[in-house]
Amino acid sequence: MKYHRHIVLSVLIVILSYSISFSAVADGQSMTYLEQNWSNKDRQYFYFADQGSRLITYDYFLNLEQAQNEQLLRNDQSMLRFGFIPAEKSNNNPDGLPIGLARNGHQMGLTCAACHTQQITYKDKIIRIDGSQGFIDLQRFLAALTASLKATLDDKEKFVRFQSRLHGEMVSEQQQDLLMKTLKTEYKKRARYDIYNHSDIAFGYSRTTAFDVILNTALVATGEENNTYPLTGFTSFPYIWDTPYQDYVEWNGSQSNTGVGALARNIGQVIGVFGDIETEPTTWLGLMDGGYQSSIQVSELRKLERIVSKLYSPLWPDNFPEVDIDLAKLGRGLYEQHCIQCHLDMNRTDPLRKIQVRMSTLDAIKTDPLMAENVVYFTGKTGKFEGRSRYYDTGDKLEEQARAIHLANNLMVGVLKNNPLQSYLAKRDAKKLGHPDIVHPPKYVDGKIIEQGQEVSDYALLAYKARPLNGVWAGAPFLHNGSIPNLYQLLLPAEQRMEQFYLGSTEYDPINVGYVSKQTSNSFLFDTTIKGNRNSGHEYGVGKYGKPVLSEQQRWALIEYLKMI
Repeated sequence: MKYHRHIVLSVLIVILSYSISFSAVADGQSMTYLEQNWSNKDRQYFYFADQGSRLITYDYFLNLEQAQNEQLLRNDQSMLRFGFIPAEKSNNNPDGLPIGLARNGHQMGLTCAACHTQQITYKDKIIRIDGSQGFIDLQRFLAALTASLKATLDDKEKFVRFQSRLHGEMVSEQQQDLLMKTLKTEYKKRARYDIYNHSDIAFGYSRTTAFDVILNTALVATGEENNTYPLTGFTSFPYIWDTPYQDYVEWNGSQSNTGVGALARNIGQVIGVFGDIETEPTTWLGLMDGGYQSSIQVSELRKLERIVSKLYSPLWPDNFPEVDIDLAKLGRGLYEQHCIQCHLDMNRTDPLRKIQVRMSTLDAIKTDPLMAENVVYFTGKTGKFEGRSRYYDTGDKLEEQARAIHLANNLMVGVLKNNPLQSYLAKRDAKKLGHPDIVHPPKYVDGKIIEQGQEVSDYALLAYKARPLNGVWAGAPFLHNGSIPNLYQLLLPAEQRMEQFYLGSTEYDPINVGYVSKQTSNSFLFDTTIKGNRNSGHEYGVGKYGKPVLSEQQRWALIEYLKMI
């Protein structure tokens, strides 16, 4: 009964929040790729490479119907409702899955592209932006997948149609029993996930609770019951150009790019999107500690990181309204005065570019704290991990109760231990990108370099990262939790920002710089009064006593400049 209760609640959240009815590409529209230094081969690999995500049996996903009708869940019209971008069949994608879903042996899972590929529309053009913020609503997709599995089990006619698609009309009783058994296993797996990763707050488009899910996954791996947390730490899918060149990554700056850092970060990401890990250590030839075996495709993660290192940020498209150069020059001066201390200048094509990111603590930035706080404060029972080291074979021993991030560290390092060659090559990759051969480089927090050894202290992690702003015009919605719809709203004092706005259309607004926000049958209402959704903070256009520093003309000038970089 508890499975059913949580599924019904998830579905009700979706229905009450919004209804979606996307259409395919309209007649007369054409699609444009921006010049970002990727070949079509790079793009196809990024879209469909197997990174080790194991969501559901592949053939089951191809043949499941939607819960409420006989249409396939995976058809383009259905997947568009969740924000997935349709794609044609290719060598990398033989069954024409949407971008961001891929075959992984006999399983289907997510790829990096699901969260980091953007498609916007403007007038009669569709524009693809690689490495930018995806528009998917992962929560709704997973709820629909669970509902489809449940409906197929409960509806005899639906099950027979599903069975016929897989095995034809002549099916033995043994085949039927096995199919019913395996389908129940798939459903129970998804239902358990919904319980462990429950949220009463609708995600909406273009964001997730990535760290919360990774932490919950680590807490579930302990084998202890009632050991997880509701999902509240929302984050936007960030754009990822220049990511390999930054000294620290993640919204809270928790992972360095030195040494094996980039590979560890990507392993953590796969843990959060349905990677499977065997949590009992293995041995090689009975002699050497072999770490944790997993479904994670570590060599593919290295290749994906190398491809991302080639990616350039997108330039303002030619078919958008022309930038007012004179106004943009005024905006550049304002940028140097108000922004550049945190959002550093970038040469988007420099192969030797290096970025020392700027971190702002919660007290300084004053944006919604939950994502950063959850990483530091989620704790749980360690179960089977009690007595193991935080970093698998180094670091403090895990006691009966520990921070969830420490358990996640154990999992990530255990997978690295199982892949010694790829770990060695990852260190070599980092050196080629100019990163020093140290675990944690100096970290810049609140305007100064913090004391060595404090780079991942609570002080340093209760903070958010300021990204370089090249390509920021493609980065809406803004702030780490996606709570501000466009650049104009971001430059207002917090009390003047929209308390609610609508997401659902991929139509681009080149004036305010973000998605068009309007109430339609396709829209999701984003409510910033909910904790986790708050749009406070980042008031660098506000001076003493809350008085705006920027005039209305200066706001528009700064926006005009940001279109150019």
